[in-house]
Amino acid sequence: MENEGNQWGAELNCARSMSNREIKEFAWNAMSGRWLYGALTLILFLAVVMGISTPQFFMEEGSAIYHAWEIICTPFTWVLWIGLVACYLDLALKAEPSYARLFLGYRSVEYFLKIVITEMIQYFMLMLWFLLLVVPGIMKSYSYTMTELVLVEHPEYTPLQAITASKEMMYGHRWEFFCLQARFWAWGLLCCFTFGIAALWLYPYYMTAKSKFYLELK
Repeated sequence: MENEGNQWGAELNCARSMSNREIKEFAWNAMSGRWLYGALTLILFLAVVMGISTPQFFMEEGSAIYHAWEIICTPFTWVLWIGLVACYLDLALKAEPSYARLFLGYRSVEYFLKIVITEMIQYFMLMLWFLLLVVPGIMKSYSYTMTELVLVEHPEYTPLQAITASKEMMYGHRWEFFCLQARFWAWGLLCCFTFGIAALWLYPYYMTAKSKFYLELK
């Protein structure tokens, strides 16, 4: 495992052309006329995930079959998550939105397995980093944060290629991305006051901003 350095921004470079404020404004404009699409896509994602998990409601919590079903469902959730990422990347690209993109990861067995293996590798690597210390684990999570976006745009990549591409892309930009996330924290309070309803609009907005951040680093 490579040396992480003492500071997130120690290796800062100037690859980006837009500031976080401009990225946030871009995402807001990109969502114009598509707020409903963003919300409905998230609702559809949650509905499918809940549908997959429904049998667990009829199982004894903590039982072997309960955990077995949870393990079976997890890969399908990961693959569906890639589709959700693709939907919001399309908004950042100002491409024609399509609900079918949500099921992008199911287009072939090869791509399905590639997504699952990628997520398993990330989970294992992050677990190792967090076992060492919390801060290095958090830093590595930021290094890997663009992996799904890379895999959406480059389905031909192997799991390790996608993870490596994210690490290289985020080198010098982890602190910047953290600051972008911080700009959404105040908005996040709305989710508490609206019993989570505001998240149906805030989350698509955030993911579109994250997608634009990714595009700026390419």
